[in-house]
Order: sequence, then C-alpha cells, then structure tokens
Amino acid sequence: MNRRNKNRPSGQRDDQTGGNQPDGNEAVGDEVKLSPAAARAQEIRTGAQRETVEAFVVAFILALLFRAFLAEAFVIPTGSMAPTLMGAHKEIDCDRCGQRFRIGASWEQRGPVTENVVVGGVCPNCRHANSLDLRNEANDATFSGDRILVSKFSYALSDPERWDVIVFKFPGNPKQNYIKRLVGLPEETVTLRHGDVYARPTGSQDADQILRKPDRTLLSMRHLVYDSDHQSPELIQADYPSRFQPWRPGATQPPQDSWQVSRDDDGMTARLDTAPASGTQWLRYYHRWPSQSQWDQADQGLSLASVDPYSSRAITDFYQYNSFAIVEAGAIYNTKPATFRGNGLSRMLGGGYGGGEFRDDFQSGGDLEQFSRCQFGTYQTGTDGMHWVGDLMIQTDIETDADAKTATLELVESGVQFRCDIDLSDGTAKLSILRDGQSFAFDDDVATPSASTDVRAGGRHQIRFSNFDDQLLLWVDGDLVSFDSPTSYAGLSIVPFDQRRPRFDGPGNPLDAAPAAIGVDGAATVHQVRIDRDKYYVATTDSRGGVHDYDLRLVSEVGGAMDMSGWGPQLQARLADRESWETLSIWNARRSAEFVMEKDQFFPMGDNSPESLDARCWAGTKEFGQPRSVDEDAYLYSEAHYVPRDLLVGKALLVFWPHPWNRPIPFTPNFKRMKLIR
Repeated sequence: MNRRNKNRPSGQRDDQTGGNQPDGNEAVGDEVKLSPAAARAQEIRTGAQRETVEAFVVAFILALLFRAFLAEAFVIPTGSMAPTLMGAHKEIDCDRCGQRFRIGASWEQRGPVTENVVVGGVCPNCRHANSLDLRNEANDATFSGDRILVSKFSYALSDPERWDVIVFKFPGNPKQNYIKRLVGLPEETVTLRHGDVYARPTGSQDADQILRKPDRTLLSMRHLVYDSDHQSPELIQADYPSRFQPWRPGATQPPQDSWQVSRDDDGMTARLDTAPASGTQWLRYYHRWPSQSQWDQADQGLSLASVDPYSSRAITDFYQYNSFAIVEAGAIYNTKPATFRGNGLSRMLGGGYGGGEFRDDFQSGGDLEQFSRCQFGTYQTGTDGMHWVGDLMIQTDIETDADAKTATLELVESGVQFRCDIDLSDGTAKLSILRDGQSFAFDDDVATPSASTDVRAGGRHQIRFSNFDDQLLLWVDGDLVSFDSPTSYAGLSIVPFDQRRPRFDGPGNPLDAAPAAIGVDGAATVHQVRIDRDKYYVATTDSRGGVHDYDLRLVSEVGGAMDMSGWGPQLQARLADRESWETLSIWNARRSAEFVMEKDQFFPMGDNSPESLDARCWAGTKEFGQPRSVDEDAYLYSEAHYVPRDLLVGKALLVFWPHPWNRPIPFTPNFKRMKLIR
C-alpha cells in the first residue's frame, strides 16, 4: 500500500492531498514536492528577492566607497570663500538700482538660539542700505550655504595645483572640514603685501615673484565695483551726476561737445557724435555714491545737480558679503528662533532655525534707523573697505560707427596708465604702459605687445580689459585674446612698494581718482560699462580686532592722530578724501606677512580675506582645537600656519545645489548658481 495515500478518503485525487498543494505538486510527509514548473517559478522569485537585497547592499557599499575614496557632498557653512562659494546668507535685490547681491548671515547661526539677526545689507553698486522684510517676504529668509561636490580622488593621481579650491581637515580640530583656496605650495616662501601674493623658493635668495591667477579663476574671484546697467530712478530724477563723465586732458568740468550720457531704468547709454578728425574723446569713471542725506533729498524730490560730476574717492576692498546690517535678536523677536524649535522642512529650506515670534513693534522692511544699535559688518566696516585697490577691470558693450578709427581702454594704478588701443581698420590690439609720458616695456622688453581681434569699425562688441597681478589681459566677446608676446610686467620696477598708493593731480589729471576710461576716435555708442576689482589679500597673522593690513602703532595723521577707538570709519573717510592721499601716513603703516612652507606643506586662504580664518591667522592660536589629552597626534599641526599633505581631503568641483527659492513655491531650484568651481 502506498503509505502516502493510506488515510485518504476513497475517490480523492492525488493532487488534492491536504487540499493545499498547487496543481502538479506532491506532498512528501509534511513537505510539498513542487512540480518542475512551480519549482522554477519559486526559484525565480527567490532569486529576484535575493538579487534585490544584494543590489541594495552593493549600492550601499559602493556609496560608502564612493564617499570615502571618490567624491563627497559638503555644505558651505560660512562666507570665508565668498563670492566664489556662499555660506549661510541672504539674497537682496536692491530697492534702488535693482542690483542683486548676497550678504552673509552665518552670525545668525552660531549657537542653538539666534542671538543676532541680519536685517539688511549695503548694495555694492549704488551703496544704498537695503532693509529686509523678514516678516512677509519668504525670500528674505536666511538661506543655507552652497552644496558642493568634492573629488577625493583628484590628489591621489596628481598634486594639488595653485588656486585649486581644496577641502582639508582643519589643523586646529581635525574632526572639522575646512574649504579654502590653495595659494602657497610646498617648499616656497609666501609673502602677502599690498593685497597681492608673492613667492620664492624656500631658503633661496631669489627675488619674490608675484603670483598670477589664471583667467578663469580671475573672473571667478573678481568683485563688482559698478555696473551701469543698474540705475536708481530716484537719482536720475534728482539729476545726481552719472559716474561716467566725458573728460579731456586739463578739463575741470565735463566738456559739452563730447560724450552725451543718458540714463533710464534700463541702464546708461553714452553717445559720441564727434567727427573722426577731433581725436580721441574720453569717457571716465568717477567712483562715488550718494551719502544718506543725499538719498533723503532725492526721496523728497530735491535736486542733486549741484554735486560735482568729477568728485570721487578711492576704490577699496569693499565686500558686499560683509556689508550685512546686524542687530540683537531681542530687537526683532519676542521668542528667538532656535534649532530645537525648527522642523525638518525649515532645516531643508533655511538652516534649521525656526519657531521665532516677531515683536509687535518691529517694522519689518522699514527703515534701519528704527534700531538704536545697528552694526554694518563685523567690525563696523561694512559700508566701505579698509584698503585701496588698484587692480581693476573694465568691461564695455561698445558699438562704433563705420568711420571710427580707434578704440582705447585705459586703467590707472598708482598714477601709471595701462592702455589697450584697438585699430578699428584691421582689429589690431596693442598694449602699452605710460607714466608721466614715459613708456615701460613688458617682460620680454617688448614695448607694445600686439594681437589680432575681430573688432572693426561699424561693429558691436563686448570688450573686457584687466590689470590684475601685474598682467594685462584682453577679452573680446567672451574669448581671451592671445598676444604675440607676454603681457605681464615687472610692477615693482615701475612703482616700488613704498610708492604704491593712489594719486590725484587735480580734475585735469585725475589718475587714480578716475582710474577707468573708454576713449574713441570717431563716433560710437557705449551701451553698458562694468567695473570690477581684484581680490585683496590682507597681510596679517592675527584675526583678533579685525583683519587689516595696518600696524596701528604707525597709523598717525598730519595734524593729529586718529582716535583708535573708531579708527576704521576715520580711515574710510580719509580714503574718500582724494585731496589728502598725498599726505596720508597710512601708506607707510601697511604691513607685509611672510609664511615659510617646507616639504608637503600647503598654504590656503579664503577668498573673503577680511572674514576668513585661514593659514594666515590660525598659526599659534591655541584657543582653536580640542584638549591635547584626547589625542596628541591628532592635534600635531594645531599651531602650524600650513596644512600638511596628510590632512588634504580633496578638490572642490562644482556647486550642484545652491540654495532653493522659497517662492513662488517652496524649494524652487536656483539653476543660475549651479556652476563649476574655478
């Protein structure tokens, strides 16, 4: 008898055993023997489940390996790399000229509870102090920093290159990642002086050589000084003089038979109808902006036509990112925002701080004068810079008539004129250096490097001309022009360190008081002009009390010493007085700072030089880092002024996710700021 069937009721089929076996299966004891087809189906199901689990495990392992060895995402917390990279910040569209700019807000996020609030910022273009509508405008909230992708594999294949943006373990606390720009390389001595960086091989007696930035890096690091596309309707209505004025040698007032400047809400246009035989006609830039009292007059409908059109001041290292207006949180909130009051969405969209309750008497978006204590910038220097900057760039959208002969771009530094002359008949561009009528050669003893361009009379082109790091560069329609010889020059042989300062010889020869100009021999129309400045690296070894170049023991003025309790605003006032440039003693009070690199030692600095804790300042500062008892070796470099090779993490590649917008809908991507990091 078949034991498997001995208890089966009569007439029951084998495939009905137990009533639970699928068709074609057989029960063996307590087990079911599957048919070949069913066994194959179960094998497929089991295999698929196993493959899914394995795929997740492999993906997780690969993600860990990718993060550990190839690439990792980081969030920028502070503004030490602005404007290249943004930390916690706010974005403002200037309520006067419409210029969009970004200001730092990391001071709001220095603890679990917000103790300070950024309520406004100074426009870099028109210098109007804008206020923020924190209560009603979602996009006036504090945005989190840029999210970047860092390649950890780059430096396994090759050494870091100068000007790379690098991520490394902070020597004062190796648990913390820092991001800076690599400036000094191993086995060289780096010197910071008058805003520039010099280097020589460590231990050698060679002369210091200025370090020049590649053109793409240079464009990424530049700072806006003025853009004629952004005009204030209030200033136009009040007849406040344009910053660009017609000029000719010896003129004390703008000539009427030269450039005709007009402005409207869309920008500035300058038209020159002069016949070609009249020679080159100049349109010069005068660096100035309205005072607060002048803004008030314009708001009241009063005229500002009496302002001297040739008045100007020194171009300084003003950082829009550092121009934030900050007040104590108690002036804004009854209940202060805090991390423990925030939620997941607020952390995703803002910075993790939430739950704030505004005071009833807070006038959101109102005048900043409502606050009894409102500070601009960290050290009350947010309305202007502390150091004169002579390295400039001019960019123009210019259209010449068919009979125009030449177009010239000029930049002035320390009284030296740097020119690019373009022959409009054949497009030949020539560079020259002039001081008091004397010409200077470039590095190959060539007086006038030349190049071929597509610029011709009767055409319209975007032309950019820069004098950064003792080198002249020219771009036409976005492309860098290649010259037949080097365009770099020995700046110290033209102007030694002790003579480097802005110069002014009166309205007829303004020099550094009107340091950028466009000249045309013939008829032309200028549709737009933009002025930028170079990075100014502050020479310091100590960040306490403000990051600046000056030895305060040597800062004294003819006619009385400055009050050291508020010397910053006093210094700015003197830089604004071009008549006093000749006698200012601050030029001799500027310091230099030297840093010696040995093998496998790297010297990084932040792009936001006045607000960056970097290799200049952390050396020897014992307050940074953790107790040495934790791990002596971990803090081996906590008092070094360099980053050893072992602490390098990788190279920053791109900003893949800048802050999103909070309206028109939350989490609107900010595509315009997605970029490669230069």
